[in-house]
Amino acid sequence: MPVINIIVWGEKRVNSNTRKLTYNETEIYWKKYQKFFPEELRIKENNLPTEEWWSWKDYHIHLDRMSVPNSKIKVIFIHGAGGNGRLFAPYARMLQVHGYDIVSPDLPPYGLSYKESLKSTDYHEWIKIMTEFIEQEFNRDGKPIVLLGASIGGMLAYHVASLSKQVKGLIVTTFVDTSNQKVRDQIAPNKLISRLGKFTLDNFFFVLDSFRISVSKVSRMKLITNNFDLTKLIMNDPRAAGTKVSLRFLRIFLNMEPVIEPEYFDICPILLIHPEVDPMTPYRLSESFYNRLQCEKNCVILEGAGHFPIEQPGVEQMKTALLKFLIEIENDLELIED
Repeated sequence: MPVINIIVWGEKRVNSNTRKLTYNETEIYWKKYQKFFPEELRIKENNLPTEEWWSWKDYHIHLDRMSVPNSKIKVIFIHGAGGNGRLFAPYARMLQVHGYDIVSPDLPPYGLSYKESLKSTDYHEWIKIMTEFIEQEFNRDGKPIVLLGASIGGMLAYHVASLSKQVKGLIVTTFVDTSNQKVRDQIAPNKLISRLGKFTLDNFFFVLDSFRISVSKVSRMKLITNNFDLTKLIMNDPRAAGTKVSLRFLRIFLNMEPVIEPEYFDICPILLIHPEVDPMTPYRLSESFYNRLQCEKNCVILEGAGHFPIEQPGVEQMKTALLKFLIEIENDLELIED
């Protein structure tokens, strides 16, 4: 029987027998990814994340945790539309070995997370889930939170940081602001889908909302990495890009405006670690949003790296930028305490 911790922070209790699914014991697809990462970052039997479940309302959220008990801050990873928490475990490992507490949730319906009711999850619920999860994590041990959002998880992290008092730092790989028509055109396979498709979703939602579709049909998922074999793996992964989402989720995502306009965002410092060779969401799409930010900010371009960064020297530059940013946040927190 797989061992999995039961965390009761919400309204319902998750039974370890509910699905009997864990990455470590019953799901092996994620292991195929490891060969694409630098050797020192690969997840093996001796450095597996600890798996937990968090229950909130009728959601059962799977968590990958890489604990460092004496860490002064906690980093929460937020995946995008083609991933899940375990996909980012090598990057979590990168930070764990340098003394940082990491937790990576699967956002439903991705990964192992799921919902008891038949009603589809929408993008607003992703924001609510993450906002509530941050509060629960802070109440758990009092550690200040830093969010790291990848792909569309970057903008999700921005929305969530705008609503949470516990977020002390924000790291994103890209700003996919879907309130911008140019951004919608870029992330869709073509303008027919980005424009006529959105018009149809907005005007016939009462018919279409409940239908489910693979995200690869309405995005440029074939550009998620610059490695053909890795891209194929991710797209075929039923717990990553192979996941289907409701058209309601897609409609709300495409209509989402920033919770706080960037000119007025003063919640925390922001680090943009944008891949240099990212045909899926090129830097020019993030640049306009980033330039509007008036908070303390920094941008590091990861040389040679694709949308899902596995290439050097970009990965090493990512590590350097992340550690520098986290140390600066630690120092700022110490000054506040003094």
